[in-house]
Amino acid sequence: MAAPRSNLLDDSHYRASAARWLLLFVSLMAALLALRLFYLQIIKGSYHEMLSAQNSLRLQVVKAARGMIYDRHGVVIARNRPSYQIALLPTELKNRQEILEKLLRFRDSTGHSIFDSEVVAWSLERSRWRKFQPLVIFEDAPFEVASLIEEHQTDLPGVVTLLESRRTYPFGAAAGHTLGYMDEVREGEIEDSKTRAAVDGSTPYQRGDRIGRKGLERKYENYFRGKDGIRYVKVNAFGKEMEAVSDMPHLRPEAGKSIRTTLDMGLQCYAESLLSDSLKGALVALDPRNGEILVMASSPRMDGNIFSLNRDRRARAWAKLALDPSLPLNNRSISGSYEPGSTFKGIVSIAALQSGKIRAENHMSRACNGGYAFGNRVWKCWDPRGHGFLDLVGAFTQSCDVYYYQAGLVLGMDRINRVAREFGLGRKTGIDLDDERSGLLVDSASYAERFGQRGWNWSRGLILNLSIGQGEIATPLQLANYAAGLANGKVLYRPHLMREMRSVEGSVEMQVKPEILNVIRMTPQEHAIILQAMEQVVISPNGTAGRARVPGVRVGGKTGSAENPQGDKTHALFICAAPLDNPTIAVAVVLENAGHGGSFAAPIAGALLRRFFGHEPHG
Repeated sequence: MAAPRSNLLDDSHYRASAARWLLLFVSLMAALLALRLFYLQIIKGSYHEMLSAQNSLRLQVVKAARGMIYDRHGVVIARNRPSYQIALLPTELKNRQEILEKLLRFRDSTGHSIFDSEVVAWSLERSRWRKFQPLVIFEDAPFEVASLIEEHQTDLPGVVTLLESRRTYPFGAAAGHTLGYMDEVREGEIEDSKTRAAVDGSTPYQRGDRIGRKGLERKYENYFRGKDGIRYVKVNAFGKEMEAVSDMPHLRPEAGKSIRTTLDMGLQCYAESLLSDSLKGALVALDPRNGEILVMASSPRMDGNIFSLNRDRRARAWAKLALDPSLPLNNRSISGSYEPGSTFKGIVSIAALQSGKIRAENHMSRACNGGYAFGNRVWKCWDPRGHGFLDLVGAFTQSCDVYYYQAGLVLGMDRINRVAREFGLGRKTGIDLDDERSGLLVDSASYAERFGQRGWNWSRGLILNLSIGQGEIATPLQLANYAAGLANGKVLYRPHLMREMRSVEGSVEMQVKPEILNVIRMTPQEHAIILQAMEQVVISPNGTAGRARVPGVRVGGKTGSAENPQGDKTHALFICAAPLDNPTIAVAVVLENAGHGGSFAAPIAGALLRRFFGHEPHG
């Protein structure tokens, strides 16, 4: 029996409807697929093309070798060492959780995990949005760890070993403040470098780069750094670099310049052995003939090598330095501010000779009986027994305060400060280091500017203190250069640390010539009197610096003991130069809270001079 007509129509209608829905579904899927393909190939085409290329090629920045630092004899005092970094390449990471688990399985000889779980987990999370920058998970890794990662490369896709160089200082803390140190570049410096690169074509800094901080590393950063290069390398499926691609564009790095300094590292190390870290102070030695710095030591010392350690060890070492109340990060040679004490009497002596008001062979109107009455008080001499009547050489030799109280009142501070400025006090020397302080010379105008708001007024009584160096401020570097000027008697040179700059091939590209800061206006007769006085300080039985003698060498100097508001003991100072016939070295020693300059500072200077002139064995 045939089916009813209505049932056949219903069945046909159902099939047609189902076909339409199926066609609509297929069409919709095709449309979605087409849109996805359009998005991937057209909109994101360049992105995936780059990823595809990176599966086989990788653009690599080739860091330029940093220039080295040498002492005056060619001894290396700052060089580079290889440093391994274990890093993640975000674009090549597959299963982040699996990578985390595998890395944490690696153990050292004590059974502890080689990798920090928090660092690795955080870096893996960051890799989700920091796609194209290596993320370091183990900084400055030992060679054994780097080898271990290389051996397991096939199990760790996206984990790579990177090689970079870090600064190392073979002599440790010796000259640490002068050399400075390296540290990771900051975001602001990266942005500034990009702006600068657009103008002068220099290489901008990238995250993770290291930059010179403090000292010579900072001062000559642009020369040391050089210019980075680029190259393409083939990589396998696990991200391991296989070989450089020669037919792709590349740019060779330009190594940084190296400098030969004026430092004598043998003498520097010996000087630092004389300044134990229990002492706070500085020692500076320079050549009076040209301003070359031979020694620049600051105590307590600072070892720049700690800034090349991995992040954790560096942070601990930095915290220890930063929190140390003795301020070991300060370069006291150029930023230490000290009253010059009786070393300033050389300035007053020259002003006296040049004034025509005080003759070298005459004595003052009042004898020294241990004090000097002026106004409503008695100004004491350092020796309460008194010195009696003295001429200029005798007063300088025995450092009689009463003589110089009277000389200061006769001369006035304007005349005295004019001579002081001629010898470089009261302003920066201009040495090739940052953070140098200018010191201070006091007169009625500067006193009013500094203390006027406190209601303090200038009076003649202040001259008494200032004439014995209590109130002025100087740095050890300024004092050393002042000593050089006393011995030289003709010109004052600008102190400097760089002697010459060389290219990577060794050719000299820059030489520093002596630069005259001031012409010293002393007659030969005046100079002879000053040299006689300086020598008597060292050789006379009444002198205050007998422990600075050097057999067969004419040494001249001046001790000082400066008031110290932070302690019971005075700061100990000593300046000297030798040989007085033709000076080749000038020295300043400043020791905080040490006592008398002749008892503590002069012996250190004497030991250095004996080493310099070959009377101390070389260790």
